[in-house]
Amino acid sequence: MNVNFINPFIVSFENAVEMMLGVSTERDAPYLKGDVLTDGDVTGVIGFAEKNVTGSVSLSFPEASALYVYHKLTGENIFQVTREVQDSIGELTNIVAGGAKTALASDGITFHIGIPSVIVGKHKISHSGNTPVVAVPFRVENRKLIMEISMKVTA
Repeated sequence: MNVNFINPFIVSFENAVEMMLGVSTERDAPYLKGDVLTDGDVTGVIGFAEKNVTGSVSLSFPEASALYVYHKLTGENIFQVTREVQDSIGELTNIVAGGAKTALASDGITFHIGIPSVIVGKHKISHSGNTPVVAVPFRVENRKLIMEISMKVTA
């Protein structure tokens, strides 16, 4: 997978967290996943497609990290994943995909993004097709999450 397809998602996530949560992120080295499954307690996932582009991006959080994101957004302290927490993770995923879409369009790569889905509880998500998946581990104030990007661009 071309790193030029991954960087817009990374930059979009870092910008969204800084703007929405008022905190910075720390990033570990991205890696190519050996399989297409991901684990998480709360995961926002959104697909995208166009004639020559297919893929998806997901943000997968341990429960404590998802609750922290919600707290930073709203100022509320809650102790379980509610519909509002799910909505905040879905919206963050949507903003990341939208930011990457805008950045990639400037390079001539255009696509439509779908509506984000949020999965709660122990789960696995399979990204589409036979496209490699790049995982990017992040920490937001020492709370872990993993962004995964799967994108295929054909000529």
